[in-house]
Amino acid sequence: MENSCLLTLLGKFRKGDMSVFPVIFSEFEGLIKHYSRKSEAEDTAEELSVFLLELLYKLDASRFAGISGDGLSRYIAVSLRNKYIAYSSQNDKFKKSILCIPNECTYIEDSSKLTFLKDALKYLTPKQKAVIQLKYIYNYSDVEIGLRLNITRQSVNQLKIRAIERLREYLL
Repeated sequence: MENSCLLTLLGKFRKGDMSVFPVIFSEFEGLIKHYSRKSEAEDTAEELSVFLLELLYKLDASRFAGISGDGLSRYIAVSLRNKYIAYSSQNDKFKKSILCIPNECTYIEDSSKLTFLKDALKYLTPKQKAVIQLKYIYNYSDVEIGLRLNITRQSVNQLKIRAIERLREYLL
């Protein structure tokens, strides 16, 4: 998209005209979907979409005023790529962490219940599993879980909701 067109849309967006966001988003939707498919994390598209929204608010648009071409569009695309790389790196570190259910749990006396719990947790992604364990086994708050996993409180809540939905499906 040409700088002048994107700057016009950005100006309207910053003034509160939310009807232009879908137009701006559609410009980068293909890129977000591409990174989402490349990533093993299920919430990559959401993370990149939120990043795009934040970037549109904090971007210094005056740097691109009066310049022809698609420099602003390329700048946003590179920013999305950098965010994807950082997010993927963070996700890889998370995978290497030792957030798994203990082999022996003194708080669950019945071994059949422990086996059932382990089987149920296999249906969750590693992040969902970690959130459920930290929340319901170790009694961490959403904020504490977010700090520990280096994600936002909102992401913790979304992961928790998705995990509970998957567990419900498994139980039914």
